[in-house]
Amino acid sequence: MLSIDEKITFLTGVSSFNGLTSTQYQSLANICREEYYNAGDRIFNQGETDGALFVVIEGKVLLEREILNKFNTVSLNTVSAGDYFGEISLFYDAPWSVSATATQATTLLKLLNDDFGTFALSHPALLVKLNRVLSQRLVEAHVKISEVTRGKKPHELQKLYDGLNF
Repeated sequence: MLSIDEKITFLTGVSSFNGLTSTQYQSLANICREEYYNAGDRIFNQGETDGALFVVIEGKVLLEREILNKFNTVSLNTVSAGDYFGEISLFYDAPWSVSATATQATTLLKLLNDDFGTFALSHPALLVKLNRVLSQRLVEAHVKISEVTRGKKPHELQKLYDGLNF
């Protein structure tokens, strides 16, 4: 189990948290919960609701989206140590749009959206940074959609979009 000082040391390496004061890092570390997963463990399922940001301390997490059913999925990203996922749920209370699975032994820091909301109100610069990350990820998603749909006929595109179920 990580001490508060170890959590702080790790959080200082997360780019979106750069620029916080030591007191702010300590406040952030105090509200992060440490979680452990074995390879193959599901962290959350698409469609579940659990507003939280996850920071990967060690290990890897596969993010994938079910298109038609749980046997027809698209791998969207693999998240490694120092990266994070789930940030949309900190701002938008909706079911997960993807599933997350540990692909190896993984340690995460979990930051619940209610706890983050209280923290962020007193740290608006962090909100601006996370907004930039969300915007960048939205652009990346549009690029991936464009690549997948390039050359498709209109009825095939409709079928793909219907399967995304946003």
